Amino acid sequence: MSGLHLADASVWLLSAMTLAVFNITKAVGDDVEITPEVDNSSIGVSHLKPFKCSILPRSANALELIQQDVQC
Repeated sequence: MSGLHLADASVWLLSAMTLAVFNITKAVGDDVEITPEVDNSSIGVSHLKPFKCSILPRSANALELIQQDVQC
């Protein structure tokens, strides 16, 4: 397996594991969802500006898995 394939597989696996245990949603301020802003200053490429989000465990079981991993 080449380095590129290993890196691609590693990023995919990390993303899948993260989404399996966390709900990632827009942050809420003053009871209103905060929508991230897009920076269109680059020619032909747009990027999100730094933004806040909410990252919470999906369940009590997910929280236990996270805590076990942190303790290792």
